[in-house]
Amino acid sequence: MTGFIYAISGGKAALAQDAQLSANLRRMVGSGILVAVGYIDPGNWATDIAGGSGFGYGLLMVVITSAFLALGFQILVSRLALATGQDLASLTAQHLSPGWSKTAWLAGEAAILATALAELIGGAIALRLLFNLPLIAGVAVTGVGTFAVLALTRGNADRHERVIALLLAVVAASFVFLLFKANPAWTAVAHGVTETGRALRDPQGFLIALGILGATLMPHNLYLHSGSLAERAKALPDSARDMAMRVARNDTIVSLGIAMLINSAIMIVAAASLSGSGLIVSSLDDAHAVIGHTLGVGAAIVFAVALYAAGQSSTITGVLAGRILSKGFQIRSNWSDRRRALMTRLIAGAAAVGLLIFTGGKDPDELLVLSQVILSLALPFALGPLVLLACRRKLMGQYALRGAWALAAISATVGIVILDGYLLVDMVV
Repeated sequence: MTGFIYAISGGKAALAQDAQLSANLRRMVGSGILVAVGYIDPGNWATDIAGGSGFGYGLLMVVITSAFLALGFQILVSRLALATGQDLASLTAQHLSPGWSKTAWLAGEAAILATALAELIGGAIALRLLFNLPLIAGVAVTGVGTFAVLALTRGNADRHERVIALLLAVVAASFVFLLFKANPAWTAVAHGVTETGRALRDPQGFLIALGILGATLMPHNLYLHSGSLAERAKALPDSARDMAMRVARNDTIVSLGIAMLINSAIMIVAAASLSGSGLIVSSLDDAHAVIGHTLGVGAAIVFAVALYAAGQSSTITGVLAGRILSKGFQIRSNWSDRRRALMTRLIAGAAAVGLLIFTGGKDPDELLVLSQVILSLALPFALGPLVLLACRRKLMGQYALRGAWALAAISATVGIVILDGYLLVDMVV
């Protein structure tokens, strides 16, 4: 009888342990949705619309290729977090030189400010399109909306993910509707994919392609993804890390796959409704006006609503990434998430208002381009440490990158840095 009771109690303990393990593995799902929003921010809209309006479907393959590149690096950073139990910021601070660590932190903070700038400007443009609100007033209203979202989530990770998933669903549903209205010829879409070489041979097409690439991979998303997974993986036993990596990988593939489809839809809608005039439409205002003329007023309203949702969806992720940066790089601060969000938005808002006053409110899309330039500059300081750390066997153990995979990661990093540098030089010159 004693043995029977012992077996039963042991079985119950095993079941409880399995249930806890399953719960921990389920927590690996959701981090992908946090980073997916970085791939559909207003900066991506500007480059996708410019590509679709100027070159039809010729640059669609660039959108897809850029998404796969970004996917590879996001999977790599999730592997780093789950293999070590630490985030990219903490590992950079611990294993790289103090000078490199400080530079990486400053670059990460700059990326968060650039994202906040794009969020405020994109939201202001959307509010002007919807309600004819002046841009400066739109920046203020968008900032207030940021704190409304933060108050709604109240630091709860599950609420973060639900709100972001809702905003992402609004954007996705909007472009399903716009695709239906635009009614593209799918045979032409398929043929356009084969015309990528012709589009890239055009100097303007090549620059837009670089812009699409530069707008796709966000440096602060690497910190956010690693921090989110490292926190969730604390209770995982070593024996479950392989399974956790598979779950996190699949979550990332699904989430970024949705973001890729949205970006593709933006370009397809632009190509179907804006191309043919011989002009490259890089202004969100012009795109809204042409969509209203070709697809109807309802489609124009849906376009503006989706733009606002895309801008606000980056609000929470920017705040969370900032917290991970400060903690990982051991920047002493007693600021709460709300206080940090307030300071970040005040700095970005002051920059936005100052630039709008300086330019007379003309071409606010140029500020979106500026945010992408800052992100491009910050990117090497996140990618470099990521690849370097992921290749260290002493740190990663059996999960270290080796052979062809290591060579591919290094080559992709060098290639991205060179292309981003070329884009930056062209913009400045």
